[in-house]
Amino acid sequence: MLVRKLLRRVGFGAGLGALLIAGAALGHAATQPDGLSLNPAASAPAAIGPVTVNPVPAAPSSEFPDAAMSRNDQGDVTVLRLDGIITPGAERSFLDALHALPARRPLVIELSSPGGFTAAGYRMIDAVLAERKGGRPVATRVRDGDSCESMCVGLYLAGYPRYAAPRAEFMVHAPRMAENGRMTLRSTQMMVERLVSLGASQSWIERVKAEGGFSGARDHRETADRLTADGANIVTDLLR
Repeated sequence: MLVRKLLRRVGFGAGLGALLIAGAALGHAATQPDGLSLNPAASAPAAIGPVTVNPVPAAPSSEFPDAAMSRNDQGDVTVLRLDGIITPGAERSFLDALHALPARRPLVIELSSPGGFTAAGYRMIDAVLAERKGGRPVATRVRDGDSCESMCVGLYLAGYPRYAAPRAEFMVHAPRMAENGRMTLRSTQMMVERLVSLGASQSWIERVKAEGGFSGARDHRETADRLTADGANIVTDLLR
């Protein structure tokens, strides 16, 4: 039943500097995608435009631990779970896992992350978009008790459909450089444009701006059910 549901439903590139992030919620083994469905013929956002996957550079030294990656095959569907900080090392593990999958095998990317380095994260987004453009159904999911913050939100938006438990938490804010904790208007605008290109509602973005969510002074947090009520188009399907 799970596989039949998953096969019944399915669906954007740039880079900034390193994002300042702190803390990682590690744990939770990959679990089966209950209640999900993927259907390449189903209604989805506008067609994906050209996608460029940048080569992965040698990993810089980092004081941040790499996110844990796990794979769980459930019949004809694979769940890849990323748990922790998005780093160049996590990027390599993620890309290796993607490339190891059989062609066009449906995929659910499960996320629990406080964010991480934008250069690595945007290459991961590009890779997901390339997979979708090549015909692989790719959904994303955030489970109850988990959160998807900062760079993680962009990666979550790269999938379609986008599932989340009602109380799963999402956070966006102005990007900060890891070296000095500073933000710039240019990098923030680039990040906002990227979120919109991936599907985030422009009207929701404007509301977040009005509340100071991209000012650098505060983080903007909402639960999945609140995002849905606000018409953010971040979460497309609430898990019940």
